[in-house]
Amino acid sequence: MFVRLTLADVKEGEMNNLLNYVKNSVIPSYEGLSGLLGIAACSTEDGKFMAWSTWVNEGAKEASIENFNQALAGAMDMLDSKPESMEGPMVAGQTYVLVPKDGEEPFFARFVIGSGTQEGKTYDDVADFMTNTVYPAYESTEGIFAAGACKTGENTGFSFNFWTDTTAVENARPVISEVVSSAVSELISEEPKEYSGVCNIVKNYVDFPVGKLSDLNS
Repeated sequence: MFVRLTLADVKEGEMNNLLNYVKNSVIPSYEGLSGLLGIAACSTEDGKFMAWSTWVNEGAKEASIENFNQALAGAMDMLDSKPESMEGPMVAGQTYVLVPKDGEEPFFARFVIGSGTQEGKTYDDVADFMTNTVYPAYESTEGIFAAGACKTGENTGFSFNFWTDTTAVENARPVISEVVSSAVSELISEEPKEYSGVCNIVKNYVDFPVGKLSDLNS
């Protein structure tokens, strides 16, 4: 699987217009693209626009570049600056409940972006840590339904976790804080940056069954 994440600053008063643009124009324009697994967008708690799309592989994502550029061109008048995009293959992932095709229920999305790994460590070590430590720890929480990590470079990447609502993630904060603290002490160079918010705009084109997300490649 391959994920593209986009973050952008939005002009004052334009966030709702931008989210409606994604819902009513961008998502329909992506309909039928080969290899597209899902697309979503939200406003983060610190006022940024955040959108992400999930693909079978990088080739499928690359084949959609014209659609992406058209969507970006249509949004530029609402943005305060050129958006930042990052992308990479999913190297670790887990679904805790079935996430159905065409599911459009609101949820709480949390993306975590690190500045890099400690000397002697790579993002492969981070992926192992996510698989063997973080995801089992999340199993003790209520309300989580998916988590994953994507590699953007030898020593860089981003991770995500999705929750049923704000209450679920707040109740899980002790677990989240513990795993972040462990990652900072053992693997990553500094405290990662978190972008999160309630997501009301989502379109899934496949079922995401319980199990390893990284195994979903068709």
